[in-house]
Amino acid sequence: MVCLDSDIIIDFMRNEKYAIDKINELKEKDIAIITTSVNTFELFRGFVTSKKYSVDLFYRFIHNVKILNFTLESSKKAAEIFEYLKVRGEILDIADIMIASIAISNNEVLLTRNVKHFQRIPELKIEKI
Repeated sequence: MVCLDSDIIIDFMRNEKYAIDKINELKEKDIAIITTSVNTFELFRGFVTSKKYSVDLFYRFIHNVKILNFTLESSKKAAEIFEYLKVRGEILDIADIMIASIAISNNEVLLTRNVKHFQRIPELKIEKI
């Protein structure tokens, strides 16, 4: 499985070739596509402020994706990540910490273009696109 970050889903909805090609490649290889409940929040938040994207298009996409939730285990991991980054003066946005904690708790690879932020989290497996 591969966990898609919000940026990848947004670019897919924008018909960005790299995102479409990557998602098609995953499907062809029978690799399950997942995302997190925090990513869906970020995407819905964007729909409220922007009329660029069709909520219907998003629903069609998201109904074919498994959504991993923010659980007790991932909330504990998020707190650990937050403290780790705080000590180093490298705080990230809470949503990114939550996304990372969900991916780590589920032993998933995060597919993102936002490597600069996420590479600060040693346990997180990242696939750059």
